[in-house]
Amino acid sequence: MEEEEQKENKRVPIRRDMRRWYSNRSRLRTVTAIVAAAAVVVALVGGVSAYSHRKGTAGDTSVPDAVSASSGSEGFSETSGPAKTTAAVTTQSGGRQIHRVEITDSLRSLDNTSIGTGANLTDRDENNVPNGYKYYMSKYGTNYNAVWLADTSEKTIYVTFDCGYDIGNAEKILDTLDARGIRGTFFVTQAFFDSKPDILQRMITEGHTVGNHTISHPSAGEPSYSLEEQVEDVMPLEEEVYDTYGYEMRYFRYPEGQFSEQSLALMNAMGFECVFWSFAYHDWDTAAQPDKAEALQEMENQLHPGAIYLLHAVSDTNTAVLGDFLDYARSQGYSFAAFGNDARY
Repeated sequence: MEEEEQKENKRVPIRRDMRRWYSNRSRLRTVTAIVAAAAVVVALVGGVSAYSHRKGTAGDTSVPDAVSASSGSEGFSETSGPAKTTAAVTTQSGGRQIHRVEITDSLRSLDNTSIGTGANLTDRDENNVPNGYKYYMSKYGTNYNAVWLADTSEKTIYVTFDCGYDIGNAEKILDTLDARGIRGTFFVTQAFFDSKPDILQRMITEGHTVGNHTISHPSAGEPSYSLEEQVEDVMPLEEEVYDTYGYEMRYFRYPEGQFSEQSLALMNAMGFECVFWSFAYHDWDTAAQPDKAEALQEMENQLHPGAIYLLHAVSDTNTAVLGDFLDYARSQGYSFAAFGNDARY
């Protein structure tokens, strides 16, 4: 899947020396921020410190059993008992919430079997919602802050675009959305960040949501990496986007849709909401684009409340039919939304 993205992203493999540099830089920045924050807090309130775990909404401190909040040296402390839990600590630095994760035996013990995102699309409920994606939601969604479906009681659609690289379509897609006053969600890789800074800036400026699609986009999926490698495949990109644009990426999409329970727990501990999809089709192969009329019909036939549409920005077909699909959905009483944005368009 996503063969062209894979070819392009091989140009930006993970290099261990670079990962170490980012890790060291991030650790120094975190320690500096913690020391500065502690000094201010001590001066104002006599040394009282506060930690909160970001879950997409302020004040939500719930975490799954494998993840717990703690404080200590460099933001971490060992918990009591033979099996430590995964510790997620949040501090404030210039308005940004920083997450550091301790890889522990508790996290390593979770199932790392790679699971592909897919469902029997003929098995649907009375509202055309695929039951298979409802199963994913019930099994993993609540525990690990992951979504395959939005609220299925509302006729709302989330249009999301994977941006591994660009062949000139991303700007056209933005034009189509802007002409209709619709906001979308874009998941970008390191390659896209490096090559299209102006388009990334436009996404942010125009109010779209930008999410993390990893540095390397591994063809075998994130679970093929160690836990440490997964952190290094995600966090440096989040840091670069924040340092460059002052924008915090809160959402994550798995390359190839390949995930595991262990990896979901890791991403959740890092503060990401994992966004999957309830509609996708073979649109990523630039050399074998689907017929426009057939693609549009498929997109319309699978319309359902709370749908999350996965579309690849490299697709000429998607670019050509997007406007027609958006207009059709609106004619059927649907509105549109972007992750992290309560507005309906």
